[in-house]
Amino acid sequence: MPGASQECDLLIVGGGPAGVAAAHAARERDCSAIIIERGAQPEPGLCGGWLGPAAVRFCMDHGLTARRIGAREFAGVHLMSWDFKHQVDVDDPELTGWIVDPPTFAEHWLASAAAAGVDVIRSAELVSLQLGESDALAELSTGVTICGQIVAIADGAASRTAQHANLLPAARQQNHGHCMVATFHTASERKGLDVVLAGGRKQRLATLAWSPDQVRVTLLTREQDAPPEEQMRSLIAAAHAAGVLGDLAEPTLAQGPSLAGAALELDSHVGKRCLLIGAAGGFNAAFNNEGGFPALRSGQLAAETVARALAAPVLQDELTTFGPAWRADLADYLRMPNTDLGLLMPMLFNNPQMSRRVAHAFLLGRSI
Repeated sequence: MPGASQECDLLIVGGGPAGVAAAHAARERDCSAIIIERGAQPEPGLCGGWLGPAAVRFCMDHGLTARRIGAREFAGVHLMSWDFKHQVDVDDPELTGWIVDPPTFAEHWLASAAAAGVDVIRSAELVSLQLGESDALAELSTGVTICGQIVAIADGAASRTAQHANLLPAARQQNHGHCMVATFHTASERKGLDVVLAGGRKQRLATLAWSPDQVRVTLLTREQDAPPEEQMRSLIAAAHAAGVLGDLAEPTLAQGPSLAGAALELDSHVGKRCLLIGAAGGFNAAFNNEGGFPALRSGQLAAETVARALAAPVLQDELTTFGPAWRADLADYLRMPNTDLGLLMPMLFNNPQMSRRVAHAFLLGRSI
């Protein structure tokens, strides 16, 4: 209702993975939470279409199952060379996950917050944000005003809310790479997750996530010699030539900055009465650009910090502990493996132990 006012402990701007995880964790700690989502449905962003085991466990702990969201479970990882001439299957009980349709997953995940008692406000833009000494006051495009104690900023890599808080969102960093997604809508019997690896000094990696009615090709690159679109076309042509991709219609394309490892480079995730989480804070793994588990865990850690801050003598002093907390918990998962992958490529496809180590680094965030 226009002119109405609401109050909460934690105001969350953005209903994606990090924002919803923060809401769940806040409710588990008896903190009230409100999520503002600017769209009628949450925007999944440049999602690769897969969730690794850590993200799957997190979702299942909060009531989501593969069957409920229409996800396809996979086991093992299929490694390929950049020209698709060398391939190896890595089977390991730890290497499991879900292939998901990003919009479907995003909608179910946001709905899980509402089911947990979180007030979710959709189709509402944040018009202004005043970060005061005693509270944070948010005015929405619907005319509603929300008074919160702390704000979790989770509205994407180019976060507009971060600018209100005088913080630098991840996409506004310099020297980031590129992410490009090509979605082919087709029926396929192929299953699971293919990981395509390249040697060389510039990081290039691609994934092919296979669901029953589509394949989602995601390219991550820091190569500057050719535009991302040209690199994607070359990758797809090589996959066609190798028979990995059949005769498919033109894909739907999307592109943006790669946030791989961006959280480790940001000066600060803490502002006055606010925290940057998820893609806004660059919580994507450096090796594979995975934003699933890092986003979820950053939201959970933020809510734990919020709960402590609300009980602390000086709220802002406690909020500053978010940085050390997430670094102690997530830094190893986020940073690149401590090995030059280019040096490993010659032995990767004929050395089972090396193949297994690379697959573990990709899906589990471990060192090679």
